[in-house]
Amino acid sequence: MARPRNEELPRPTIMLARNERISDHQLVPLLLGLEEQGVPVEQFSAEELNPLALAHEASLRSVLGVGIGVSLDYVVVTTDKLPAGRPYLAEWFNRSAEVDRTLGGNAARIVKRLPLAHVPIAFRDRREA
Repeated sequence: MARPRNEELPRPTIMLARNERISDHQLVPLLLGLEEQGVPVEQFSAEELNPLALAHEASLRSVLGVGIGVSLDYVVVTTDKLPAGRPYLAEWFNRSAEVDRTLGGNAARIVKRLPLAHVPIAFRDRREA
């Protein structure tokens, strides 16, 4: 059955789920990586602390089947085809703008079916300094 003309189809985007304590400022490098690859992203906030659960929920909400979860000290990228506890990519969050940017770009590269970019080695733990 055809959809009525005035009903919009869901936008093909990557979904980004973030814990409500994650600020817009913290997400800038990750979002820049997505933007550089030209894949749109939509965000939602949740009380959930588990970045694996956030990423899985985001992937299920994404028309493209790719979700990003950000919480605590982690960013997780997964697809709707993977089990909730087995993400595609996981890395420390906000340790390096370069790493965050690369992870955003790699989430977009999954959608575009391009080889993933090398994730630079994250800087040592700030608490050790």
